[in-house]
Amino acid sequence: MGGSIRRERQGLRFAGSLWLLFVTLIVLLIVVACMTVAFRVSGLAWRPLFFPSSDSADILLSFTVWHVRVPRLFLAITLGAALAVAGCLLQAMTRNPLSDPEIMGLNQGASCFAVIALLLFESANSANVILIAALCGAGMSGALIYWFSRYSGSDHSRLVLAGVAISAFMGALTTGIILLYETQLTEILYWMAGKLSGAEWRDSHLVWLLDIPAVAAAYVLANTLNVLAQGEEIASGLGIRVRRIRGIIGLLVILLTGSAVAVAGPIGFVGLIVPHMARRMAGNNYRVLIPVSILLGALLLSSADFVAQWLFYPSDIPVGIITAILGVPFFLYLLRSKRRVVK
Repeated sequence: MGGSIRRERQGLRFAGSLWLLFVTLIVLLIVVACMTVAFRVSGLAWRPLFFPSSDSADILLSFTVWHVRVPRLFLAITLGAALAVAGCLLQAMTRNPLSDPEIMGLNQGASCFAVIALLLFESANSANVILIAALCGAGMSGALIYWFSRYSGSDHSRLVLAGVAISAFMGALTTGIILLYETQLTEILYWMAGKLSGAEWRDSHLVWLLDIPAVAAAYVLANTLNVLAQGEEIASGLGIRVRRIRGIIGLLVILLTGSAVAVAGPIGFVGLIVPHMARRMAGNNYRVLIPVSILLGALLLSSADFVAQWLFYPSDIPVGIITAILGVPFFLYLLRSKRRVVK
């Protein structure tokens, strides 16, 4: 009797801490959003912002906020959430904490095909073509990883090594293609670093079309992911079709990663950092882990983009550089931690 009461109290405290975590993350995200929209905007006021007059200053203010700052902010929030969920799914599928769209080569595969599309279709209406190309590139990398996984057996570290090899190959292929077209080298290299500058509402519409259903499907699979995390034999014994579930997870990861690369270039390490932070805060239950990762990913990428915009103002550096500065030391830390566990 006393034990059940104690467990009930612990459950209530845990639920209360989760609600506090969600509220804190939402408040922090709102703060970063307000800073992103309002920072260095002269003459910002509510009335001209929502009811602009014909005055040129009001028109400029309205354009700066609604057509420059807000689309970029929304894109950062969407892509941060999408890449974080992609990292959660990849780590669940491979059962390896080092899995990430950047490390596994999905970003590089999508980038390679997107660069080819950028070079072949230079018109202003090529966004859909680039999106399709990025999805195909991510799909090809995913297919190669799946092919390697059939021979990796229970050694999931081999799967990560296969992803690293695919990443290196696709990266080298992309560099070779870029060098053949030196006239467009600067623009493409800036895109390859992962950029959010120049974001338009059209970009958000494209990723919303794919990412919202994909994230919703990931949350629907949360209970299945919890079982899959216990091992494939246990999952099969409970009636889960492991191969089919892994195929669905792979498709969701391709959609989330490919759409992000199509509109902003390869932004790395969000899918590596966020799931680990979310596990430390909320545990391993994917019904909680996925929503926390969504908020953390949105907060991380929007904050990184704010730093990228104003760190060397008036220069605007690609946000992928900021995430790499954060992600590479974090990856090395995980490698060292894993080695200690093995020893």
